[in-house]
Parts: sequence; C-alpha cells; structure tokens
Amino acid sequence: MTQKKSRFGTFVLPQDQSESKEQGTIILTPGVSRAPTAPEREERRPFSTRLKPSLKRVLDGYVMELKLAGWSVSQEGVLEELVKSLGEDAELKASITQRLVTSAK
Repeated sequence: MTQKKSRFGTFVLPQDQSESKEQGTIILTPGVSRAPTAPEREERRPFSTRLKPSLKRVLDGYVMELKLAGWSVSQEGVLEELVKSLGEDAELKASITQRLVTSAK
C-alpha cells in the first residue's frame, strides 16, 4: 500500500543530529524547539491587468491542474508566487528581461 504524501509535510524527530528538508518532510534535531512560522501578512491591494486570452487559458489550466491534484490554490496565489520568484531568482529575471527586450524589437 502506498502512503499518501502529506499536504504540508510531516514533522519527524530523528535519532541523528541533522536537520534537513527533503520531499516535503521537515526533520528537526532532538531538543531543538523550532515551530514553523507563518508567512508575514501584508496588506493586499487590487491589481488589474489585461491578458491575452491564450495566456489566461494557460493560467486557468495551471490552477485547474493544481486543484485537481488536491491543492487549494487560486489564480491570485499563482500570480503572487510568479512575481515573488521574479524578485528572488536572478536567472528567471534575466530570462524574462531577455524575452522582453527581444520581443520589443
């Protein structure tokens, strides 16, 4: 019988003194008290934009795939993660910059 993967990971106290994040499982060192922290709450502001219908279908399809897989997600959440990744991932930012510069010609 296969074990269903936990949606948010599981907490396991191992015998060794290591700490790692692996396949959705957080392993804490015995004796170390580290409760998971909630993400910082920020005020949300309206963001309105127009998308090409083909791109909107891509977003809709991706959200539907995630929902069918059992995840509670929204288009807002997907867009927030994309923008967050743009601010955190230099390679992604460079790739998007290159696409924008190339398509502007």
